[in-house]
Amino acid sequence: MRSKSAMTDHPASEPPEGLIELVEALLLASDEPLSIEALGVMVGQETAPELIEATLARLAHRWEPHRFVELTSRTIEGCRVWQLVATAAVAPYLKAGESNRVPRLSRAALETLALIAWRQPITRGEIEAARGVAVNPQIVRLLTERGWVRSLGVKDSPGRPEMLGTTRQFLNDFGIDSLNELPDFERFAGHDDIDV
Repeated sequence: MRSKSAMTDHPASEPPEGLIELVEALLLASDEPLSIEALGVMVGQETAPELIEATLARLAHRWEPHRFVELTSRTIEGCRVWQLVATAAVAPYLKAGESNRVPRLSRAALETLALIAWRQPITRGEIEAARGVAVNPQIVRLLTERGWVRSLGVKDSPGRPEMLGTTRQFLNDFGIDSLNELPDFERFAGHDDIDV
C-alpha cells in the first residue's frame, strides 16, 4: 500500500491503490460509525474530504450486490457518519445463536435506562424518587458496562451526587440519531401498562 502522502496526490474521482481497502478495514474495526473527517484523520490529515467521499462511494458500490453487508450513512447530532452493517438477511443466523446472547434487561433496568435517557442529567436519588424504589447499584453498573450510561459529573447539591446520562453507544444500539427522537415522556408514561 502507498504512503499517506501518496494518497493525496490522486484526483478525488480516483482513490489511490489500497485506500478503499483501508477505509473498509477502518469501518469494520470501529465500534461506532465514522465521519468523513474522522476517516480523513485516520488515513492522513492531509487527505481531502472529497477523496474520502469518493472512496466511500466506491466502497458502497462494492458492497451493493452482497446480501449480508451494506455501507450505511446517517446523521448523528448533526454529523454524517458511515458504518458497515449486517443486513436483515443475517437475522435468521443471529437468531440461531441467541443462546449465546447477552441476557435481556429486567423491567427495573429498562425503567432506570428510560429515566436516564428522558431526564438526563439525573441522579440516583431522582431515579429512586420517580420509580418509588431504591436503585440497585448492579443495574447502573450493568448499563454502564453495556456502554449506554456514563457519569456526567456531580450535582452541586448536598452530598454531591453523581449525575448520569446516556452515551453515543446508546443512540447507536437503539437506532436513534439524537435524544430528540425519543417519544414525549409525559405522553409515553401516561399509558397504564408503563410504570416509570
